[in-house]
Amino acid sequence: MAHEIIRSYKTKGVKEIQTYIKPGTSHYVLQWSDGGQLPDILTGLYTSLNTVDTAVFKYINEQKEEAAKTKLTPKEKYYSKQEQKAQEI
Repeated sequence: MAHEIIRSYKTKGVKEIQTYIKPGTSHYVLQWSDGGQLPDILTGLYTSLNTVDTAVFKYINEQKEEAAKTKLTPKEKYYSKQEQKAQEI
């Protein structure tokens, strides 16, 4: 199923989110460049590129925030390892 890609967005990983117009309509739809299931926040039909941009940028920013929350500082890593060692004893 070949679609004319209107816009493409790079995510943190190597995946790309692509925007195309759904055949027979004037609505925009998103898809992964290599196929696969989109997150719920990105599914559906969009009526303008502005709403597509808003949804995709929101998703990308949420992914960045999640990654920042899970990233430990060196000090936190040290204490986490110390706690694990203490639990093993």
